[in-house]
Amino acid sequence: MTAHRTLSFGTASATAGEIAYGWYILADLPTGHVERLPVVIARGHQPGPTLWLTANIHGDELTGMAVIHDLVTPALLPELRGTIVALPSLNPAGLHTHRREPYLDPRDPNRLFPGDEYPGDDPVEAARALGVPGVSELAYAALFAELRASADLYIDLHCYGLQAASFIICDRILYRDEAERPAVLQLAEQLASLCEASGLPVVHELEASRYVARRLHRSTTGAALNVARIPAVTVELGLIGGIDPAALAAGLAGVRNMMRWAQMLPGGREPVDTVPQPAPGFPTMRDSTPRAPASGVIRYHVAPGQLFRQGELLATLTDLHGRALPMGELRAEVDGWVLGLARGAICYQGQAVLYVAVRDDGPAVERFPGA
Repeated sequence: MTAHRTLSFGTASATAGEIAYGWYILADLPTGHVERLPVVIARGHQPGPTLWLTANIHGDELTGMAVIHDLVTPALLPELRGTIVALPSLNPAGLHTHRREPYLDPRDPNRLFPGDEYPGDDPVEAARALGVPGVSELAYAALFAELRASADLYIDLHCYGLQAASFIICDRILYRDEAERPAVLQLAEQLASLCEASGLPVVHELEASRYVARRLHRSTTGAALNVARIPAVTVELGLIGGIDPAALAAGLAGVRNMMRWAQMLPGGREPVDTVPQPAPGFPTMRDSTPRAPASGVIRYHVAPGQLFRQGELLATLTDLHGRALPMGELRAEVDGWVLGLARGAICYQGQAVLYVAVRDDGPAVERFPGA
């Protein structure tokens, strides 16, 4: 809970009733330049929680930046309780080149935050895959230490695909020792309440074994939940590569709703009505299915946000002449709804054709695999 003392981060410093702009040095570059992140600190007149709000960890995901630009302004200060520490871009190097990864490091930056390694990893193979901690991993570890020291709540803004829905991801929370379980269950209840308060469709993250194998526990919000133990969510806002107006409106409403949940803003929940609100009738988790049985030209028969039932035709595959391929009708394996279209015009054998939300009957809290 933030009191009225001055709060500083990087070169930005603000006290009650102020908004400040500055920079945080992420890394030194061999050219003598630095990689720096933009920082905005907004502090209300009344004390309250500290929210960290970030975007653009993937350099081609842009709508989240616009959410921060439109939300964290002097006009917010009269109603704001507590503090927002906002970083509109966590990956300026990727933003500069219109790429997911920064040119500083070819690895996915959203897998480089602190967290345990997968227990089945051979140490040599893990080092070969991830590399010795490099500039990005060390830099994000230092940034995460700053977040852990001050944040009561964390929201990271992303985008999902070429054509995609807007929704909120509720991560699994992992523990190792049975003594941790009561506190972790309480955190899971807070997290579920926060997600529901957003007004966005809620999609759970993968079950623990796949979650850790894909190093999602070392994402921004995965680390905040599983290392810092604070409520943290990923908000997915539509298309990659541009600013989606409907997703921008949904993101603004969703973040304001979560701030109301945290008692940082007054009033009741506002509607999130600019994006689809599918209601499958059961809890869901994200997945990638079906996969292409052959390489070909793809034609979609569903759209992001659309519900589907098992057996429904989702897409068809043809050759380059337009002739149907054997097994070219791709049908839903289970009930669910469409998060995003995974491909443009073509796909290769074995690739995921759709990003989907499917039934999730698993627990919100699980043991760390191998613990």
